[in-house]
Formats: sequence, structure tokens, C-alpha cells
Amino acid sequence: MGPFGVGQAVKRFEDVRLVRGGGRFHDDVNLPGQAHALVVRSVHAHARILSIDVSAALRAPGVLAVFTGADLAQAGLGSMRTTLSRTRPDGSPMFAPAHPVLVRDRVRCVGDPVAFLVAETVAQAEDAAELVRIEYEPLPSVTATAEATRTGRPPVWDECPDNISNVFEAGDKAAADAAFERADHVVRGRYVITRVHAQYMEPRGALGVYDPGEDRYTLHADVQYPHRVRHVLATSIFRVPEHRIRVIAGDIGGAFGTKGWQYPEHRLVLWAARKLGRPVKWACERREAILADEHARDTVSEAELALDARVDSWRFASAPWRTWALTCRRTATSWPPS
Repeated sequence: MGPFGVGQAVKRFEDVRLVRGGGRFHDDVNLPGQAHALVVRSVHAHARILSIDVSAALRAPGVLAVFTGADLAQAGLGSMRTTLSRTRPDGSPMFAPAHPVLVRDRVRCVGDPVAFLVAETVAQAEDAAELVRIEYEPLPSVTATAEATRTGRPPVWDECPDNISNVFEAGDKAAADAAFERADHVVRGRYVITRVHAQYMEPRGALGVYDPGEDRYTLHADVQYPHRVRHVLATSIFRVPEHRIRVIAGDIGGAFGTKGWQYPEHRLVLWAARKLGRPVKWACERREAILADEHARDTVSEAELALDARVDSWRFASAPWRTWALTCRRTATSWPPS
């Protein structure tokens, strides 16, 4: 086998640079004249926004701007939408609403972004964020996956009263049902996989730059798929040719998939950089990461395994590698429905 054969060990080349402190992570990237941003997030799992008052925050020392959902709506930025083609139980198209950058009318989870504040320093942004006054009307919420689709539970979205986004089936249902009918053994179980957050070494961040001379955006971000992020920003958000957006990713600082996609903060720092005429940097605090990041969805599964006469229950429990499975079927619910 040659040096590049399948299965050949690949020698790591980045370790020496990293252990000697030569890494270039997001916190290491800073530009002259940059401002610092902070996201004001919902403290409620479900609530109606009655009013947002940013006047006191705008008067705070060092504050350059405070943006809300109304500002973003006026700017006409696009939004993210799912590309999956699935249906709901009644055969209608799957329920998958567009996710706004900043929420305007109703928050639907703790951490929903409500306002974006930009100041000269991080400390000034944090102080001013305490002055943003948001009046909420708390609404009933459901936070347990298995409870979400039960009758009478509060809907996350009024347009989807049963909290079921879509139903997805795979395989041959008729053949599976027939196999269960003739099975000698059927084993059933309920399996709960909890919600997962990556908890990487460096929380996410984004630094946006706009060059008016070239009419070009540059995003410095710790993303795993910079080309995908550029494509979404260009085609769905800013609606510009891809060559007018550049995404630069250095050392990621841990990711585990969570830093793979386009986040609201990416478009916010770019849009704010153009509005303010200077670079805008957002660095997620450790205490904010669980609220700001996407999680691996938790799953509750009711699973059945059909077996023939070659295995008995003792063997199934003690030596599953000796079993002979006819087929299996599973139903699962995951949260959130959107």
C-alpha cells in the first residue's frame, strides 16, 4: 500500500503550531476601528412582545446603534427557509416558518434574539443592554418533547396548533406490518435521547466588514462550511452575487457540527457594518452560548423489533449479535417542531 492508500494513517500537521500558541481563533481577529455588538435575548420560553423601548440604551455612553426587528424588516433582508419536501399528517405541506433575524411580535424560546446593540466597547455594550426595556406578556409554553404533541398543549405557532411540523416515513410499511404479524418474538422499547449542546472550547463569533468602494461584504467567522455560509448570505439574505461576499474562517476552536451553518449574528454584523460604516464584532459569551447556538434535537422513540424463532428472549437480552431480525419499525418525536 502506498503512502496515500485507503486506511493509511494521516499524520497531524497543525499540532505544533497550536500547542505553541500560534493558533488564530476568532477572538484573535480584530480590525482598526471595529465596534462591538451584543444581542439582547428573550428571558421567556413563550411570550408576546408588547413593546420595546431602546431610548435609554441609545443615550448610554459609547452606544452607536440599537436595532430591532422593525429595523430589519424595513431593510428588506431575506430569511432562511427549509428546503425539505415533506407533509403534515393531513397531507398538507410541512410547517416550517421562516426564522426572523430579530423577533418582532412573539418570542418562542429562551434566547430568541430581540435586539442588536452596537457600542464602542464590549463593556459599554453590556451596560447599555441592561437599559433596553422589553415588555412581555408571558404565554403558556411546553418544554418537554413527549408533551408537545399531546392534545391541549399550547402551540408554539398558532398556524400549527398540533405542534407537528411534518411526518416522515421510510421503508415498506405493508411489508413491515406483515413481518410483525408472523414474528415469533416482538421486542418493544421507549428510548429518550436528550438534547445535546456542543460546549466547544471557544464560543461562536462573527466580525463583519463592508467595503463601499467595492460594494463587498467580508465576514470573519468560526464556521466549518464557509462556502455554504457565503451561498446562503448571498442568495437568501442579501440577494447579491456570491462574489460580493467573502467568508474567512481561521482556526475553529471546536465545533462538532454546531458551527456548520449560517447564524443570525452573521448577517447582523454585516448589515450593521454597512449601516455604521465600520467593522462590527460580536463575540458570544460562555454564559450565552447555550441560548445562542443550535442544539442537536432530542428524540423520543417508540421502537419495535420483530424476530424469528432462531432467538429467544434470553439470547436477545444477553447476546444481541446472535439474533436474527426480521424487521423493525419506529415512531419518533423531536423538538422543536419548527
